[in-house]
Amino acid sequence: MSLGTEHSPPSAAEGISLQIHDALPPGVAALLPRIPRAELAASDVWLNLVARHYDRARGLWITAQSAGEMVGFLPAIRRRHRGVDRLESSLDGVVCGPQILPDLPPRMREAVFLALVHALGKCVGGRCMLAAYSCPVDAAAPYLQTRPGKGWDTVRTCSALVPCNGGIEAAEQQLASIRRRERDRSLRRGCTIQEERDPDQLALWYPQYRKRADRFAQEPVPLAFMQDLMHEAPESVVFGTVRREGELLGGHFGFISGGRLISWQGGVQDTRESGVFPVVLLYWLDIVAACSRGLDAVDFGGSAGRSGLWDFKRRFGAVPEMRRQFQRRSRLGHLLLRTARGYRSFVGPKS
Repeated sequence: MSLGTEHSPPSAAEGISLQIHDALPPGVAALLPRIPRAELAASDVWLNLVARHYDRARGLWITAQSAGEMVGFLPAIRRRHRGVDRLESSLDGVVCGPQILPDLPPRMREAVFLALVHALGKCVGGRCMLAAYSCPVDAAAPYLQTRPGKGWDTVRTCSALVPCNGGIEAAEQQLASIRRRERDRSLRRGCTIQEERDPDQLALWYPQYRKRADRFAQEPVPLAFMQDLMHEAPESVVFGTVRREGELLGGHFGFISGGRLISWQGGVQDTRESGVFPVVLLYWLDIVAACSRGLDAVDFGGSAGRSGLWDFKRRFGAVPEMRRQFQRRSRLGHLLLRTARGYRSFVGPKS
């Protein structure tokens, strides 16, 4: 983590007024379709499902108006744990930041962006120990002026994107020969891949996903959240499975957001002794699904510093995309962060 950007409030001359809402404000549902490639995590469906299925979670919306018109908003999720709150625009690695009308003049877009994130930062204090939002570096760059001083910290991450705007033929060409052989061998040995439309199929796959989440000490996404998202936004969800002789070998749960397929959660059986490669098939299924829908890319997420995982994704044609998460902490938040770091340093790495 490094010192990042201090967000200054926009000039009052820009004529921007802000409001903070604990319930979906009028106008957001109408504004979102006007924003090309809007993020699914900014939608009322997503935020309502988070509040419904995550413990002690609720939505918060910061809206910006100019000349009586809503011109942008920043959604966030407030989650309470052990008596303190975290206020974040993203959930479990999902990218989500300010949503702003694209036809505003550049100066106004910058002012709206900075006004929204400044208001998010002002929420820190009291029970709220952290405010955070995330976005690709290229998306934030036009609005950020990095300078030293108190303010926001920056966490830099890298995600693996497989371009799909060239269609399935281009995707096939960028597939490394080893991945192609593993895919074709698995299909010859009786594996089948398909997109599922029935939310009940998620319940059959969920134990495989839960086992993987437990292995990496990750909080699993609630099954009911996935099922309800599939039910309430079926056009946005892509759930693919691999089977062999009727047996479910694994699945990928993802969704369409910002013109991309986000390959969000996955879980498979251990099939090393059978000579088939369900993970390879699931990656290929996601690429086919994105190409068939005319999407720009599949986002296969980060690699958590594991070079082998990055190399696996690279052999599907993945290229890196740099991202930033901007975090602002209260004094309590900084104290808890230093305490956690000190404890990990004292205990040392797990054997």
